[in-house]
Amino acid sequence: MPHRHQLKLALLAELVELEQCRQGFSLEHVQKGGAVNSSFLLTTPTQCFFMKTFESDQVNQLNRQELFGIQKVIWQQGLACEPIYLSNAHSFQLDAWVQSQTLENSKLGEEQKNIQLANALSQIHGLQIDGPLLDLPRQWASYLKLLPKSKFIKEYTLAQNLADIWYQAPKNDLVFCHNDLSLQHVTVQTPLTIFDWEYCAYSNRYFDIAACIEVNQMNRHQQENLLIHYAKLSNVALDILTKNVNNMLPLVNLTSHLWYCAADAVGKLQSRSVDKISG
Repeated sequence: MPHRHQLKLALLAELVELEQCRQGFSLEHVQKGGAVNSSFLLTTPTQCFFMKTFESDQVNQLNRQELFGIQKVIWQQGLACEPIYLSNAHSFQLDAWVQSQTLENSKLGEEQKNIQLANALSQIHGLQIDGPLLDLPRQWASYLKLLPKSKFIKEYTLAQNLADIWYQAPKNDLVFCHNDLSLQHVTVQTPLTIFDWEYCAYSNRYFDIAACIEVNQMNRHQQENLLIHYAKLSNVALDILTKNVNNMLPLVNLTSHLWYCAADAVGKLQSRSVDKISG
C-alpha cells in the first residue's frame, strides 16, 4: 500500500479536500494504468473508487476535460464506469469502482475471450457520441518531436509513407473507437463494462480492431478468430474485414513503437531533472 507521502503534494491536498475523502481514505495500488500512469483503489469509510493518476500527458497531450465528458456519455449509454471527479490540474481522475473480473484474469477459454472482445468492439462501434476525430499522422508527428531526428530517420520516412493510407481511407469507415482495447479493459460481467477510454475518438474501425490485435499480442489463429466473430456481429464481409485490418496493422505498430519511444525519452528527461534538483 503506498504511503501518502508518495503522492505529489498538490494531488494529496486536493484529495483531502474532496467531499468523498473528508472522513479519511486509504490507497492501494492496482494494476498499472498503462506504461506510465498509475492506478489505485481509493477506499473511504463508505465508498470505493478507482483512481488513476495521469503522468504521461507530456507524451499524449490529451484533453482530459473533454474525455471526462465523453466517458460520462458512454457511462449513460451503459458501456463505461461512472466518472466521478477530474482534478483541477487534470492530474488524476476518480471513477466509480466496478467489482468484476476482466477478460485478462478470467478462466474463459481463448475462443470465448475472442468472442467477448469482438462483442465489445461491435458495441463500441455502435455508440452514437460526439467525440474528437483522430488525426493519426499528426499524433505521430507529436511523438517524433520528442525524439532525436537523427536516430529516427526510418520512422520519419515510414510515417510519411503510411499517412496516405490513413487519409485515403473511406469516410464511411469512421466510427466511435476505443483504440486500446486490451483484455484487462473488458469485464466478464453482463452487461459488460469497458475501462480506460483515454484514447477514444472517431477513428477507422479497422484501425481499432488492429489496435486490439496488437495490444493483446494475438497470434494468427487468434486474429482470425476475432475477425470471424466481429464479421458476424457487424455484417462486414470477412474478406473485406481481413484485408482492411491487415492494411491498418503497420499503422498500429508504428503508433505503438513511437509512443513507447516518446514515453521512454520523456521519462529519462524527467529523471535527469529530478537528479539535478535532488543532487
